[in-house]
Amino acid sequence: MIKKNFAALTGIEKAALAARKKVLVTFFKTYPAALVLSMLLSLFAIFVTTDDFLARFTPEMATATSGLFTLNAFMLGVLFFATYAKSEPGGTAARDYLLCIAMVTVTYIVAVSTCARLNVYVLPLSLCALVLSEVSNRRNAVSVTLITGGMVLLLFISGVNDYTPHMSDITVSVLGAFVTSLTVSELKNRHLSRFRFILSASAASLVVVPFIVLCNLAMGIRDISLLYNPLWAYCAAVGAVVVFTPLVAVFEGVFNIADDFRLDELTNLNQPLLKRLASEAPGTFNHSLVVGNLSEACAQAIGENPHLARAAAYYHDIGKLKAPIYFSENQSDYNPHDELVPEVSASMITAHTVFGEILAKQYRLPAEVIAVIREHHGTSPVGYFYRKALDLTEERDVAVGNYQYPGPKPQSKIAAIIMIADTVEAAMRAYTPPEKEEFEKRVGKLVDEKLTLGQFDECPITLRDLAVIKSTIIETLPRVQHGRVSYEKKAQ
Repeated sequence: MIKKNFAALTGIEKAALAARKKVLVTFFKTYPAALVLSMLLSLFAIFVTTDDFLARFTPEMATATSGLFTLNAFMLGVLFFATYAKSEPGGTAARDYLLCIAMVTVTYIVAVSTCARLNVYVLPLSLCALVLSEVSNRRNAVSVTLITGGMVLLLFISGVNDYTPHMSDITVSVLGAFVTSLTVSELKNRHLSRFRFILSASAASLVVVPFIVLCNLAMGIRDISLLYNPLWAYCAAVGAVVVFTPLVAVFEGVFNIADDFRLDELTNLNQPLLKRLASEAPGTFNHSLVVGNLSEACAQAIGENPHLARAAAYYHDIGKLKAPIYFSENQSDYNPHDELVPEVSASMITAHTVFGEILAKQYRLPAEVIAVIREHHGTSPVGYFYRKALDLTEERDVAVGNYQYPGPKPQSKIAAIIMIADTVEAAMRAYTPPEKEEFEKRVGKLVDEKLTLGQFDECPITLRDLAVIKSTIIETLPRVQHGRVSYEKKAQ
């Protein structure tokens, strides 16, 4: 009966079931390591916050100590399902989960040490939120900040430490750090250099001062602590901002991450690869700039990362540097394909995704950009040379597999966006319909062809997303190409 029910499931339902199974398998494989980590963090916290470490393992303290171990283990289990289990299939779930674990560990160790030895308001939760919102995503940043704050709260109310602040103090400290985190992380969406970000974030961190003052007044505090507490909280926020930049740089190097600062640096036209593209393949370079404008607009329209969209678009065709003359945008009078059989021509064209991936790895481009380079044509056929082969073959029996890109199909929305923008820009460069109605139909047809070929089957893009992308391209392309599409039919 179970087999019959499984067989009756649709492809999407089977994929969802397989994804849930994979999540559970991964959880049971990784949770033993999380248990060890929770024990080590608990032991560290007890060691730092007590004068007599061994006394916490006597029969009288066994309940409180084991309770802390259990609660920390539970919180790390929650962390897995709040981060890894919520990630998109085919994305960077494993890497993001490792980043989250690393930030929980670092933030918890620093928080316990500073709260116990300095002041309860020196809680660096904003560091956790800042780093993860930059190198992962906002959802993971919020989840990890809440979980780490919860672990700190549990430590100080568990009774296993000698330093037990008032419950209201530690609660206000956690809330203040969370408010600062949300405020400062909003700056991430602005196009700021690293130095300007530090200055802006330090100024934005002032939001914690009135928050702590008001909360302290509500708690009845009227002594010098009313000055010290918000000052400590602000110093913690500024310290987190200062540490944020070098810590992100470390994560960039270790995990090869495409954070927004690095992506903006990659779109600088003085980057070595872009300078090579401009000099050796100028047609491809101009094409990439237009695709970058289109992709950024589309990503913004459907809520994806516009920084990644533009950077990936700029580099998506770097594989053409291997042999620029074989691509029409770089040709003038001479076309080498006139001297080749269609199958060889197709192989030269389709190889640029493979060469692009190799070149991107040599230049240590981020993994997300490399994925787009590899996926932006999916398994689409090179129609022109396939039709040419059919015309030259009397039996008209030509294997389409010899005229297809090697794939894989797009695994992310960004890769799908760039596939669409790349296809539309190339087609419209060859011929742009003069009337808006015909122009819209042509854009729609190009997108629908990719959909019919199943090129979006492996990424989480929706029909609504595709509709938004179509309308965005229709609005944006005439502007970036400096073309003019008539909004009224010509007189008959």
